[in-house]
This record gives sequence, C-alpha cells and structure tokens, in this order.
Amino acid sequence: MLTLIKNEWIKLTKKRSTWIMLLLLVLMTFGLTYVVRLGSPEIGANDLFASLSDMTSFLNLFVVVVAASSVAEEFSRGTIKFLLIRPFSRSQILAAKAINTFLFALLGTAVLLISSLAAANLFLAAESPFAATGYNGLAAILVALVFAGTNLLLIVFYIALTIFISAVIRSQSLAVGLGLGMLFGSSIINSIMLFAQEKYPWLKWNPFNFMNIKEQIPSLLNSPDMQMTAFDPGLGYWEMAIGILVYSVLIYLLTNWLFNKRDVALS
Repeated sequence: MLTLIKNEWIKLTKKRSTWIMLLLLVLMTFGLTYVVRLGSPEIGANDLFASLSDMTSFLNLFVVVVAASSVAEEFSRGTIKFLLIRPFSRSQILAAKAINTFLFALLGTAVLLISSLAAANLFLAAESPFAATGYNGLAAILVALVFAGTNLLLIVFYIALTIFISAVIRSQSLAVGLGLGMLFGSSIINSIMLFAQEKYPWLKWNPFNFMNIKEQIPSLLNSPDMQMTAFDPGLGYWEMAIGILVYSVLIYLLTNWLFNKRDVALS
C-alpha cells in the first residue's frame, strides 16, 4: 500500500501542472493581499492571515482538479489496465489515489498558511502571528489553523465526491468540469436550500448545507461578533463536521464498490 502511495505521489510531483497550481496559489494570495492594501490600508496583517486570506476556495479548486485527474486520467490514457495487473487490489489502488490527493491538499494548505502570513505582513501593518485577534482573544496562528483544519474537512468531502464522479464517468475533462461545477454550484444550491429549510427543517441535514461549516467557526471560537454573514445553517459546528465525515465515508464506500464491480479494464 505504501508503495502505491509513493508511486502516486511521484506521478503527481512529476507533473508540471502540480507545481503551477501551487505557484498560482502563492501568486493569487499575494495579489489579493495587495488589492486589500490598496482598498483598506488600515487593515492589520492578522485580520487577513487569520482567515487564510480567504483563499481556501482556490485551494479547493486545485484539489478537485487533482482528484478528478487521478482517476479519470488513468481511463483516458488507458493506463488503468497496467495498474490492475499489478499485485494490488482495486480497493488499494483507489485508496492510494484518495490518500495521495489528500496529501496534496495538506501541502497546499501549508503553502497557503505560509504565503498568507508572508503576504499579510509584507503589504499590511505587520503583526506577530501570536498576537491576539477578535476571535475571543485567540492568537492569529490558532485561528488560521482552525480555518485550515475546517477547510481540510471540506476537502475530504470534495475528494470523495470528485473521485466518485471520476470513477463513474471516466472522462478526465468531464470529471474535472463536473467537479468544478459541484464546487461552485454548491453556493447556488445553498441559496435555494436556505428558503426550503424554513418549510422543511429536515433539509438542514443535506450534504450541501454542511459545506457552510465555516459559518460556524465564530461560534466555535466563542466569537459571535466575528460572524461574517447572517446565514444560519441550523446545525452546530461539530454536527456539521461529523456529517461531512459520514457523507464522505458513504460516498467513498459507494465509489469503492463501483470501482471493484465495473469492468474497468475494458475502458
């Protein structure tokens, strides 16, 4: 299993697109921070760093691309046949790809943390990452880690759903397109669900509602005054966190079942 993960990681790191995505993440973080400086020069570094410069959406986008490509690309290029003749089960192959995608997400999160801290202190009023913030007096670095950890929870769900789409469709371009559509279309679905939840409270348990978990971070940190929007998902932070993990596991188990049952060698 470790051999599979290592091989998948080598394949990923040898792709030029992998490093381009990470470089874009850094450049966009610095670019956004500079724009913030032009519009609101009085903002302190930790005001932006604590929320990772609001750049997690771009990281999630890149993770979806990696997740979709990791499976669908094997079908598109016909290399899935070479994977299946190796002494590994299909479940191990799928797990290695999911784990490898999450490792990329961890790397991207580390890059985002470092670039957010550097850009904020370069362009805005420099502050120590250990200085207190409006989040109940917690240090900026702790708040940033909470945002990063929460986003990684969402990434687990995105990986599970994107790999499911890739395993079913097998077309790399279509899988990437649907994965990105799911990522950006979720906000539209959430807007519709918001009104529907008023009439049907049980809809708060739909998976798209769980994508609003970041809205509950101020409550988690006992800082309701830091709430960015008036949107109420109807669930607490930990309820949503557990819900994300449950949905992710269910989707992944379904994907694993399909991957083992379908005649992928003939693709």
